[in-house]
Amino acid sequence: MKLLLTLSLALLARAVAIHEVVGTRQSPYNPSFIPRRHHVIAAFGNPKYYSDNFVRADKNGAKLKVPKFDVLFGELEKVSPFVKQALHEENPSGIATIDDTADFYKWKNMERHPNRLISQVDKIDNFQDNGVPLIRVRSSLRGPLKQNGIYFSELISTAELRQKWDATNKIVETIYNAADIGDVKRFMGDDYGEPVLFGIGYVKTKQSVVSPREQMTLCGVQNFPSGASIVWGVELEEDQDHLFPKDQPKRMPRSTSHLFAMTLIPTGEDTFDVEYVLQLDVGGLPGWLLGPVVTETVKKMFRFAEKYCESGFEEGGQLAKRLAAFPDDDDEEESSPQTDEACVLDEKRALLMPP
Repeated sequence: MKLLLTLSLALLARAVAIHEVVGTRQSPYNPSFIPRRHHVIAAFGNPKYYSDNFVRADKNGAKLKVPKFDVLFGELEKVSPFVKQALHEENPSGIATIDDTADFYKWKNMERHPNRLISQVDKIDNFQDNGVPLIRVRSSLRGPLKQNGIYFSELISTAELRQKWDATNKIVETIYNAADIGDVKRFMGDDYGEPVLFGIGYVKTKQSVVSPREQMTLCGVQNFPSGASIVWGVELEEDQDHLFPKDQPKRMPRSTSHLFAMTLIPTGEDTFDVEYVLQLDVGGLPGWLLGPVVTETVKKMFRFAEKYCESGFEEGGQLAKRLAAFPDDDDEEESSPQTDEACVLDEKRALLMPP
């Protein structure tokens, strides 16, 4: 696998070099220019996932576009058995009861190692004709169940944690949160769990084998009575470009998360399974090169997560300190959902941005 990844990175660098030369010959310099033969995917979100509804943001008088939750979660449960379990089962059991032959789409299994940290990797090439693969990775972890949907999302949404395993990340930040999570709930209804986070995140990468890329994604976290959590995200449409952070005025080529979900299912008092589903386009580069690179990046996150989750049981451990900042379960039960639910949208609970 390491040899394949090294080869893929080398080929990716070669493709980028060719890409830049061709771009120079065909057009004056434009940082967002993509040669026509690679310009397969639009650099913004799919309109099918978005409604015409908005909720108030927490600053600058901004408004956040609300997705069509039935369409979004309808697609997510087709590609993720974990999402389906979280939505429809009172006692979901994660990996143990999954029957892959019942998948809605036909997946290609890439790896299957039941006793390893990364137990399974699957993909669908050119999913929905977007030119890039849909990747699905499953893992089993030991860690505290308290707020695990929130703290696990922080592995990829906060710079302090993200940059410990993702060497390409330069900026990851929350631009806007919903001013009142209750507004989101009213549009969502009761079929998709309890929204605890909803807002817009921004990511910018460093120069590497590809030039810097940026993303602006609508994201959320849903909690369920079973203890399951779904972290989801979709790229914003082009008509929302006015929400880009003002301190980043220069536009970079856009990476696009066409579909993303990370679902956590409790399997014991201190264990849980995770399924990570992502279709990522890095500025129109060939999907056959991106697949192995994206998969290895997700694996790096899980390797870091294994140690980070264990630190939740250690006195003075990094996660133990983070969990101490959350209210106790009794305090959460006594709190008012109308007021305290909105309070979870603090600076430290930044919104997820897929790798």
